[in-house]
This record gives sequence, C-alpha cells and structure tokens, in this order.
Amino acid sequence: MGSLTAKPNVLFIAADDLSCALGCYGDPIAKTPNLDRLAATGTCFLNAYNQLPLCNPTRASVMTGLRPDTIKVYDLDRHFRDEVPEAVTLSQQFMKHGWWAGRVGKIYHYNVPASIGTDGFDDPPSWQNTINPKGRDKTDEHLVFNAEPHRKISAALSWLAADGRDEEQTDGMIATEAIKLMEEKRENLSLSQPAFFVHIHLS
Repeated sequence: MGSLTAKPNVLFIAADDLSCALGCYGDPIAKTPNLDRLAATGTCFLNAYNQLPLCNPTRASVMTGLRPDTIKVYDLDRHFRDEVPEAVTLSQQFMKHGWWAGRVGKIYHYNVPASIGTDGFDDPPSWQNTINPKGRDKTDEHLVFNAEPHRKISAALSWLAADGRDEEQTDGMIATEAIKLMEEKRENLSLSQPAFFVHIHLS
C-alpha cells in the first residue's frame, strides 16, 4: 500500500476447479505452503459457497454480486449483460471509488484450452487494462490426452504433465505479467489514483 492513502491495493486471485484441499483449510495431505502463507497474510474465507456448480454462472455471480436467477446465467453460453446490461461488477465498483483495475488472464468463462490467449467471454467495461498470455500449454494442446473425445466437456477435464519451465506455461506467464503490472502501478501511484485492483486467474 502506498503512503499517499489509506486505500489498500487489492489482488484478486481466481483459480479453476480449486477445491478446499489446502493446508490453510486444514487438509492433512495437501502441501500448499505458498497459498497457506497468502491466506495467513490476507483474507481466507472459511464459510463461502458457490452460487451454482458451473463456472460461468458462478464467475458472473461473484463479479456482479447477483444471483444466477437474477442474471439468468445458468450455462456456459450466456453473458450476464444480456439480462442485466447496467450491472456494476466488482472491479467497476473499485474503479468508481478511485482504484485502477486490470485483469491478467481470464475471469469470465472461456473454453480451455481453445480460448487461451484471448479475451474469451470477458466484460470490457470491467477493466482499464487486460493482458491475455498464451503459453506453450496452448501450442502443445494436441498432446493433451482426452479419454472421451465424444463428450464435449471432457477435453476441459483432461490434463497433461507438460514439459518446460513454469514461465513458459500460461499460468507462469500470468504470474510474471501480474507481478510486472503491480510493480509498475506501485511505482506510479498518485494522489489522483492511489491504489489498484488487479485480478489474476490461474488454472
């Protein structure tokens, strides 16, 4: 946080399909030292529920603060602004109160891995800057083993123990870009825009 203001900088991290199998949630097997350290120094939600067991409705609900039955998002193919065009998202709320808001990686739904490196199902009014890294996991997509190619969603549930360094993968690139962006913003804090809200997404 800059010395110019009491407004804190905000880093919002979203992760795909992350269960509560984390050390900070008391899991006896999971070894998650970095997330545990982050939880110890930030805010760890101990009583949180998702709105609907599907990513697009849940993501839209988290970002708008509205229930899926209000925004009419129940599947992967609908944008919340189709039903509620004037909705104010979490990042827009921050911007309204003087924060700068940027996104690195996705927050709203897109097809993985097909849409890696694109805006996907994004919401442009929610951000002042967006960065969409595309790592070797996108170019190595053909190596992913899909046990049930006849099922539409099974490709998203497939996995690959990828070669290469973390920095070559999309998640590693997202982390690198987010660090760079936050360092730039921290150095350029001013009285007119004293803090930032940065959202990053990790798969």
